[in-house]
Amino acid sequence: MSSNKMEDKMNKEREQELAEHLELELEQVGEMDLIDRIHEDKGNTGGTVYSCYFNVPEETPKEILEKKGWQIGDRVEVPC
Repeated sequence: MSSNKMEDKMNKEREQELAEHLELELEQVGEMDLIDRIHEDKGNTGGTVYSCYFNVPEETPKEILEKKGWQIGDRVEVPC
């Protein structure tokens, strides 16, 4: 399997995990482009990953904001 196909498969699996964790449809996670928005919180040490998160993007559909009770810019913790 080429590295691009492997990366695509890993991204699809990650999107599925996020959809389940956030209780959203897979398509909604894809619409929000969350895979590319996830950050690692390494605290002050810069080495150990304490958590992962994303900030709710401006492009988030209104129905998702209402369903989740999010506001643009909110920090949402997700599994690493």
